[in-house]
Amino acid sequence: MKIQAILLIMALFLLTACGDGQADTGRDSHDPEPVTTNDPQNGNGNPATETPNNDSSHSDNPDQQGTPDFALRVGDFLIEMDQDIEKVLAAIGEPQGIFVAPSCAFDGEDRIFQYSNIQIHTYPKGEADLVHTISLRDDTIRTTEGRIRLGSNQQDMLEMYGDEYEYDNGMYTYTRGSTLLEFYVEDGIVTGITYGFIIPQ
Repeated sequence: MKIQAILLIMALFLLTACGDGQADTGRDSHDPEPVTTNDPQNGNGNPATETPNNDSSHSDNPDQQGTPDFALRVGDFLIEMDQDIEKVLAAIGEPQGIFVAPSCAFDGEDRIFQYSNIQIHTYPKGEADLVHTISLRDDTIRTTEGRIRLGSNQQDMLEMYGDEYEYDNGMYTYTRGSTLLEFYVEDGIVTGITYGFIIPQ
């Protein structure tokens, strides 16, 4: 599928390009090296089925109120930016596969954890690997704050998240605290959604 091809290209790019301190910080020029795949928790690499499927306004969403940073709810677990990946894996299960590459910005390795419906990027910090990017891969996962998914209408996205965004070549970027939420829009349709962490320098 076109969306999955784009996400794979983005994943390879993030592993091979040094960033500027934003969500893509910590990439280098080495090709990602596939690592042995573990059996996913539910047999298909999908960490969880989507919980509520109803489109509710973000003003009524408990995850929107009083939450300073963007985070993605998968099933009953809230994946937060800069969270230890081990805690995430314990909650949502093992991925279909993992790609690794030496980090150009930190001591250690950058990693991509591949599931059927999300893709999690980490960066090394001490002995831990911390979440810095989550990309949605299909329409079974919606944003926690606004219930937007791949295939949603651009107008619905703008109504949910408002006009306090930065725009660049089809990309709408919202910033909350040290986190980013990016929507890529083509012909009025959301075709890419990424959560990111602004890594302190």
